[in-house]
This record gives sequence, C-alpha cells and structure tokens, in this order.
Amino acid sequence: MNGNYFDMWGVRVASAAVKSAYKDQLIQYLDEYYMYGINALTVFYLGSSGGIVDPFLPNGTGFADAGVRDNMREIISACDSRGMAVIVGIFYQHQAPGAGLENWNASVEAVKTVARELRDFGHQNVIVNIANEQNSDYYETLPWGHVRDPNVIIELCNVFKNESGGLLCGGGGYHDDNNMVIGQSDSIDALLFDTQGREDEWHTMHFYALYRHYGINKPMVNVEVFAGWTERFTPPGGNFDAASGRWRYLTEAESVANVTGMCLFFHANPWFQGVHKGLKTDQPTRFDIGGAGTAQDPGWLWYLQNLTEIRRKQ
Repeated sequence: MNGNYFDMWGVRVASAAVKSAYKDQLIQYLDEYYMYGINALTVFYLGSSGGIVDPFLPNGTGFADAGVRDNMREIISACDSRGMAVIVGIFYQHQAPGAGLENWNASVEAVKTVARELRDFGHQNVIVNIANEQNSDYYETLPWGHVRDPNVIIELCNVFKNESGGLLCGGGGYHDDNNMVIGQSDSIDALLFDTQGREDEWHTMHFYALYRHYGINKPMVNVEVFAGWTERFTPPGGNFDAASGRWRYLTEAESVANVTGMCLFFHANPWFQGVHKGLKTDQPTRFDIGGAGTAQDPGWLWYLQNLTEIRRKQ
C-alpha cells in the first residue's frame, strides 16, 4: 500500500456505503478490527444484497446520490488514517428498483466517474474492483451486463487507470476460465476472486495453486470467502455452529498465512448483510464484532481472536 508491500487481511462489508447509519457503525468499530489484525475492507458503490443503490446519474457522468459518494469517502479516509486499505467495488449483479444507469455507455461513464472521484479525493489506499462476481448470470439483463466478459473487465480497468492517473484496479469472480483471462492480463493489478465453500476442495489455496500454475504471478485476493454459502450461519445471524463453520474459516486463514501474494477477506451474509437465502431479512445489517459465534453468543470475535494468533506466528 502506498508503494510498499502490504500483508492484507480483510473483511467484506459491501453495503457499508449505502446508508450513513451503516457507514457510521462501521467506522465506530474500525479500531477494534485493526487491533485484531484486520487491515482492509471491501465496499461497493452499488452495495450488495444487504442494501442496493445506484448512486450514479442515468448517463453515468456523475453522482446522483452524493450521500453514497460521501459515505465512501469517509470510509476510505477513516481506513487510511489507520493504515488500512479499501477494495472499492463498482458494479453489483442486481439493480435498485426505479433507479439505474441507462445503458452500457452510461456504465462506462460511471467507471470514469469513480476514477475521477478517487483520483481527486487523493487517497492511495484503494484498489478498485470493477464488478462483484463478474461471471454471475444475474448481470445478463442489466445495463452493465457486459462485465460478464472477462475481456471487458480488462478494458474497464484500462479505462479506470487512464482516468484515475494509475490507481490500482482488478477484478474476478468464481469462474476459473474467466479468472485466468483476467489474471493473466498486464492491465490487471490484482486478481480478485471468490470461493463458494460447499466442498472441501473449493478452498482458497486450491485456486491460488491453480492460477499460479497458469502463470498468474500477481497478488491475489479472495474477496468473499465462502460467498452465499455463508447464509447457513443463522439463526440468529452470527451463529457459526453449522457445517463446522468456525473450523472451515480458520483452516482458510491458516492456509494462506505464510503465502506471499495471497490475501483473504472474511465474509458472512447473515451478519454483515442481514441476508438469508439471498433475501434481506429482519436480521440487522451489523458491523460490530459480537461474540463466540454460537446461537447463545453470536458474532465473529472467535475469528479475530484466532487471527491474532495466526498472524503472530507468521
């Protein structure tokens, strides 16, 4: 970060910029995150299943919702002051009702808008992720649906970098062939992929080894460990008893701890997005740490406590 090697351990808080209340809650807990070894976040301008917005003008040339823009600014600034990085996402695979970029050209303009915004804001602790899970079929009917083509991700990274003055940019998803196209491009600074977690072989280091084998020698980030599979850790949100949940997360963290160039982002749908089976529920979207990850004491403190020990042994 800022030109130096950065051993990144993150957490996915994708909807944190869509509401000021979310942003305020997140920033309130950043010191605790950092104390336990979390030094990076990923947040999207369009949010996630925990809250979706479209903050851009219909033609993409600016922000229609200055609140989302300003929330992202505050998150980036708060992280920078603590030595934390932010992977700033742009596109999501669903669209807010009654809003939206009007077509593909407008979507390209939105990438330029983000590039100018981050360039002029002046913080260097950012990496842009063009599209969440870029291979998702849900993009197909959206104005920005061309992002399903890995070569378009590369093109948009070039657009972003040219407009931003060279800020870092990456992309990826959970499709191996797409990820290899993206990761092998000289225009991509980091391969940002996802894992599902339903089978033991679908773990971070399996994909790290695969992509290294095919010549991808740049930094890689699992930006959403276990993805939608995490919906099982409820009720309530933050109960990780199911499917050996805690063991699976800690195995992932231990496996990447001493691997240069492979970074991991903790993710849990029911906790950070209030989501179950892909739908927003009456469970709150929350960014606090909570507790031991049981039904009686929900939360992800157990992960952070173990992460501190894992990082100490690095």
